[in-house]
Amino acid sequence: MVYVTSSGQAHRGTLQEKPILVSAFVTASISMIFSAFPQIDLGVSRLFYVEGQGFPASHVTVLQTFRAIGQYFPLTLSIAMLVGLALKLIYPTRPCLFNPRFTVYFASLFLLGPGLIVNLILKPFWDRPRPRQILEFGGEKHFMTPWQFGGETFDARSFVSGEVAVVVCLIPLALFVPPVWRRCVFVLLSLFAAATGLNRMVFGAHFLSDVLIAAGLMAMLASGLWYLIYVRPGTESCDDKLDALLSQIGFALHEKRRKTIRQVRAGLTLVLTRLARLRWSFNAS
Repeated sequence: MVYVTSSGQAHRGTLQEKPILVSAFVTASISMIFSAFPQIDLGVSRLFYVEGQGFPASHVTVLQTFRAIGQYFPLTLSIAMLVGLALKLIYPTRPCLFNPRFTVYFASLFLLGPGLIVNLILKPFWDRPRPRQILEFGGEKHFMTPWQFGGETFDARSFVSGEVAVVVCLIPLALFVPPVWRRCVFVLLSLFAAATGLNRMVFGAHFLSDVLIAAGLMAMLASGLWYLIYVRPGTESCDDKLDALLSQIGFALHEKRRKTIRQVRAGLTLVLTRLARLRWSFNAS
């Protein structure tokens, strides 16, 4: 697999760091706008609400299928990277199936983004109900603005959208294709992320702010990890070092496996020898 990435180095304050600052500014601006004007969230969600029916789009089979695609596509990428890592450990003399930094980048992005930030920090501590759960749309809970504390504790919280966060983490894949395809892949993945966010809104599962803030936070994280892993001075040699480290771990696992097999064989031989002696003693008596 060919990876086309920028090999230039960047120091703090240069152009390569601007995506981090821009995404941080945009996320902060979105948060302030939706906190100051909560009617935007309510107005957008009301477009998909039908009195007496709730959010009927949630029962459309095509939209349910699209949601499943958005869930399983990132999972497929994760499984592929795990398989590549396992193959490297099984065959340590061979090169990695995936570029080591590629694996580290996306593993870090998914674990820190949807894993840590969304599901272990934001969702457990911000008790924001989903649109279909609030009084305005036939539910029983009070509406809350983004980043607002003080709600009642319950499951299935709305802030922020985990599915959108996962899909947005796929957008950096555009950085690993040949330059001639980069813009096209970026646009397609961005449209996929936007469609996923819209799908969650028409289901009554998330507000517009949940979708936009999730995307902004993942953009910040993706930009920061890109700088640390690919742009920061001295990262060019990381691939060779990581490949050598994985090979070393693979050889160590092979040696441990061989040692374990020898110990098991020795133990079985000892047990069989003792059984044979007991049988001989029993027959002799």
